[in-house]
Amino acid sequence: MIKTKYGKEFDMDSWGIYLKKIKNDVFKLLPLKEENSEWDKHLNTVLIEISGLSELTYEHKLLSVMSKLEALYKLEEFYLYRKTIFEILSILDGLE
Repeated sequence: MIKTKYGKEFDMDSWGIYLKKIKNDVFKLLPLKEENSEWDKHLNTVLIEISGLSELTYEHKLLSVMSKLEALYKLEEFYLYRKTIFEILSILDGLE
């Protein structure tokens, strides 16, 4: 069970479904960047959601996710951008 700061509990199935949605949102950053198609706006949305989630669940690994997401703004080489996306996805996999 995942418990929020408000006392709400989520079963692991619901948590897994939610994390899959987050991972899909993160993965979507790859083609958006490659196509130079408003990836930064999508990144803003992902950061807002994960920031809120980290406030609700007190999951310390989300700080690492947010830090890496924030770094994407400054990465110019697509190789490093892609590598960082996969690092983020790996961290999120560890939360399931």
